Amino acid sequence: MLIVALAIFAGAQMLVPSKSEAGVSCKYDVFGNYVCRETGGFGTGNSSSTRTDVFGNDVTTFKNNYGQTTGTMSCRTDVFGNYVCN
Repeated sequence: MLIVALAIFAGAQMLVPSKSEAGVSCKYDVFGNYVCRETGGFGTGNSSSTRTDVFGNDVTTFKNNYGQTTGTMSCRTDVFGNYVCN
């Protein structure tokens, strides 16, 4: 009975997609920036890179698949504990 239960559990685990199957791959680069890149489908090569500035804000830069910057967003935690982006 235990073996059957384990087999069902293992089979169910294979049906759940992992992060790499979602079409986005993220990792830290050598500078400590968190870099995400689209890996499949329409727009392959679009990316974002997040770094922390001297004030402790998270600054994310978005680029298209040609390497051109398409936007920047700055986020911080306010005094109430909310994560606020602009």
